Amino acid sequence: MKNKALPNYTQTIPTGRFAPSPSGELHLGSLVAATASYLNAKKQQGRWLVRIDDIDGLRVKPGSEAAILRTLTDFGFEWDHLIRQSERLPVYQDAINTLLHTGYAYYCDCSRSAVLSRTNRIGYYDNYCRHRKLAPKKQQSIRVTTPNGNWSWHDEIQLAQQTDWQATLGDFIVQRSDDVFAYHLACAIDDSDFGVTEVVRGADLLDASAPQQYLQHLLQRSTPYYAHHPLLFDAQSGIKLSKASHAQPLNKSKATAQLCEVLHFLGQTPPTGYEKNSLSDCWLWAKQHWDITKVPTNHTTLTSN
Repeated sequence: MKNKALPNYTQTIPTGRFAPSPSGELHLGSLVAATASYLNAKKQQGRWLVRIDDIDGLRVKPGSEAAILRTLTDFGFEWDHLIRQSERLPVYQDAINTLLHTGYAYYCDCSRSAVLSRTNRIGYYDNYCRHRKLAPKKQQSIRVTTPNGNWSWHDEIQLAQQTDWQATLGDFIVQRSDDVFAYHLACAIDDSDFGVTEVVRGADLLDASAPQQYLQHLLQRSTPYYAHHPLLFDAQSGIKLSKASHAQPLNKSKATAQLCEVLHFLGQTPPTGYEKNSLSDCWLWAKQHWDITKVPTNHTTLTSN
C-alpha cells in the first residue's frame, strides 16, 4: 500500500508503530506485536506507522522487507507511513555529535571479552573508559554516561518499572565499534521524530525502554508511553517464537483464524466462531472492542504455532 501523507510529526495525534527487522518473515509472535500496537492506536482514531529496522545491514535478509509488507497487507493492516532506518543515518549521527559535544558520551576501546573478563557479567559495563578521555579512532565504540540511582517509569501493562543503571547496565553503547548506530539510539530518535505517542511491543524489549527514555531525556526530545505485552512460546520446545528460533511464517489462508488466536492471547474475547467470519469483520470487531487493560501482565501462553 502507498504511504499516506503526514504533514508533520508532532505528538498531537495518538501514534503507534510496529518495527520489524527485515531478517525473516513475520510469524505468530510478530502478529501479536503488530495487532496490539495497531489496535491501540486505531481505537483512539490515531495513526499507525511501520518502521523497518534495517540499520544493521549484516542482519538484513534480502526480500524480507517486501515479504513483511506483503504479509501485513494480506492480514488487513493499513499503515499511515513507512520508515526505513537505513535512510536516516545522518539524523543518528547528528544525535551522536550532540551527545559528544555536551559531554554525555565518550569513546571506548574495550572489547566484549575484556569487559567480560573484568565484570564476569554479560550485558553489563563497568564504565572503565568513562574518565580515560580517549581520542576518536577506528574500532572504538561510543557510550553514553549513565547516572547513579534509579530510573523509574510506568508501563501500561507491566506497571511500575525501575532501572538501577550502575547495578544492571552501566554506560551503554550508542554507536558500535563497526560504526553501526545502536538500537537504543535509533529507536529513541525515530520515536521522537515521528511523533510516536505510544510504544506497544513485546515484553522481551521491556529492558530497552529505560535506555531509550534516557536518551530522549538527554537530547531533550519527547517520550512516548510504553506497554509491553506477554510473549508467545512454542508448545513443544518452550522457546519464544522468533525469527531466530525459525518460527513458522504467518499463513495468509488462515489470516482470520490466526488473528482471532492472537486476540484471545491478548485478553480480548471475539465471539465464538468468529474465526470463520471474514477478516474485515474480525478487524471491525477488534477495533470496536479493543481494551488494553485486558491484556495479561505476565503471561506465557504456549502455542503449537
